[in-house]
Amino acid sequence: MQTRTMLPRILFLAVILVQSGCGQFFVPDTGGGGGGTGSNADIYVANNTTANIAGFSIASSGLTTLSNSPYAIGVSPNALAITPSNSFVYTSTLAGGIFAYTVGSGGALTVANSGSAVVSGISPVSLSVDATGNWLLAVDPTPMAYVFAINTSNGTLTSQGSVPLAAGSPYQVTIAPNNNLVYVSLGTGGVAILTFNAATGVLTNTNTILKPKQSLNADQGLVVNPASTFLYVAETGVNGVRALSIGTNGALTELTGSPYSTGTGPSAVFIDSTGSYLYVTNTAANTVSAFLASSSGALTGISGSPFATGTQPIGIAEDNTHTHIAVVCAGGTPDLQVFTIDTTTPGALANFKTAATGTDPTNPLAIVAAN
Repeated sequence: MQTRTMLPRILFLAVILVQSGCGQFFVPDTGGGGGGTGSNADIYVANNTTANIAGFSIASSGLTTLSNSPYAIGVSPNALAITPSNSFVYTSTLAGGIFAYTVGSGGALTVANSGSAVVSGISPVSLSVDATGNWLLAVDPTPMAYVFAINTSNGTLTSQGSVPLAAGSPYQVTIAPNNNLVYVSLGTGGVAILTFNAATGVLTNTNTILKPKQSLNADQGLVVNPASTFLYVAETGVNGVRALSIGTNGALTELTGSPYSTGTGPSAVFIDSTGSYLYVTNTAANTVSAFLASSSGALTGISGSPFATGTQPIGIAEDNTHTHIAVVCAGGTPDLQVFTIDTTTPGALANFKTAATGTDPTNPLAIVAAN
């Protein structure tokens, strides 16, 4: 089980080694969902090596560690998701299982279900919560996509079925903001297109695949803009981000000018709440590329991009004040790097604060922010 669930990471590592000769790193998950019990500016980081979740609050004065953070889990977490109500945080482990935390006063986490996994028997590489907060989606390396109903009272999960995916190495699942479409990146297998019924929780595979630009390329992080009109996909090999318009049943058409160049080893892709700024973590280059996103879906590099980060940036999130971008770096130096979104040069990133997410090395692999 453990060997099988590491396959996506091994394949992606091979691509990066060919491109840059860099050392070990890990595949991220950017999570999904979002909204309310804790502070609007709370963020949570999954520490793989130290087997816990670190929590911070972002304020104008800096970063504050949340009460009782870090929160022990006993297994090594690799993915995170948060509900729209900010009531529950979910994490998964390649050792097998999904765990739940309730979000309390001040954003502090308390493990749910008496510390036991709320789902066993699968090893998700990515999690995402839909816009209603009723459904959690997970993908594992079999490859399979799973749907779970969320008990909004206690955070427990009930299986609603699964859907087999095309051959590939699953990297990330993302749900379009309109809640009708789901995309799963499959590494060299491309991007799978699925439809979703948020009223019933039914997930349907359209059996349509967006193939990588070349056979040895790998599709990694992906994000849909707030209007659910464009999908952006980080692709290794071309070291770029692909921009695609979304049509009927999620069909994708690549825009003229795509892909747009990033640094080496593009991994996580994030678009801000306004749909104006798009960011890509470049894991092998230790940078974040920043773009202006137009109404046509086209991207334009922002002055000063790429922006330097710590070692192996792998996950990215925006705080709920919409003024900060937080990046976690799997190789540390620092573990957590927070930028201010510049208004003088719109979308540019200015260094704000950094922090260790625990006793290093923590190997942070994922980050989510309260919505």
